[in-house]
Amino acid sequence: MMTAPACTFFLENLQTQLTQHLSDSSLDVQRLTRLVGMSRSDLHRKLSQATGMSTTEYMRYVRLRRAAELLLKQPNWSIYQVALEVGFANISYFSRRFKESFGVCPAAWRQDQTGR
Repeated sequence: MMTAPACTFFLENLQTQLTQHLSDSSLDVQRLTRLVGMSRSDLHRKLSQATGMSTTEYMRYVRLRRAAELLLKQPNWSIYQVALEVGFANISYFSRRFKESFGVCPAAWRQDQTGR
């Protein structure tokens, strides 16, 4: 079990690496393990303890959360541009995952949040 400071440091380091490489659609678990300097099993175990998510789920969570931010901050960007910016090369997959997380498709979510 990680201590609170160790957990915070781990998550901050992980978040930094994900943020720096977020638009790279080829960023996968294997590459992330190299970036944070730990084995796949250690990363999965620590992340599961800290968040209750697998590494893949956490990466998707971070990407979708950033996409939601960009949908609001960049109203002139297309949904496709937002998807690419957060590392989704396939717009259909992005829209499907976004809807699973937020309950509506990206365009409807943007409209609901901004009233436009």
